[in-house]
Amino acid sequence: MGGEHREDFGAMEADPKTAFGQVLRRVRRERDLSQDALAASARLARNHVSELERARREPGLLTVVALADALGMSMAELGARFDEQRRRR
Repeated sequence: MGGEHREDFGAMEADPKTAFGQVLRRVRRERDLSQDALAASARLARNHVSELERARREPGLLTVVALADALGMSMAELGARFDEQRRRR
């Protein structure tokens, strides 16, 4: 039963890594930041930001906190954008 629900859930919403990467790229560009600038502000490697945006890496909690701070937004704001992106088809 649990697997059945998960399949239905996956069909309705975007992959979380992909959705997070799309949101991260969109917000970074809205703030006119390069990957280098965002990475430096968040104290991450530029390659890490690139991999997150391309959904090749899954962010940990502390990474999400650092990115939200570097983007000048709260975790709640970033989370709301993420939730909205996941529900798009």
